Amino acid sequence: MKYFVSFVEEGIFNPKYEDYAGGRVEIYSPKEQYAIEEVRFFTIRDDKWNDYRDRWDFKDVTVKQLSELKKTIKKKYYIIND
Repeated sequence: MKYFVSFVEEGIFNPKYEDYAGGRVEIYSPKEQYAIEEVRFFTIRDDKWNDYRDRWDFKDVTVKQLSELKKTIKKKYYIIND
């Protein structure tokens, strides 16, 4: 089975985090009209993040790829550096 993923950035109004990207990755199943799951992200907006997002945004992924995407986001792209 394949899933479709879409990165959705949300506005961050705190000037302390102006260099950050935050939002969610929406996960869609071909059998459902709406997203079946979302994975939150909050990370420094840099080339590493932009490249990662561009690699996966609006892609069909396998179950294995989806699992890796979730793990990577939770490990590398859900951080708060105060």
